[in-house]
Amino acid sequence: MELIGQATRSNQLEMKNEDHYKKQADFYRNSEEYSKMLSLYPILRTVKDECKEETLIA
Repeated sequence: MELIGQATRSNQLEMKNEDHYKKQADFYRNSEEYSKMLSLYPILRTVKDECKEETLIA
């Protein structure tokens, strides 16, 4: 019975607005973890820099 209650609660989840996700992305890009990841994977930094001027979301 508890599983049914959990499923009902998950159906009530709502997405945040676009501004919320942009703030989350900015926070992540300025985090220590993100800097570490870029230093561990140089190809990631290269691809990120190559795509910097691309508009991926309309």
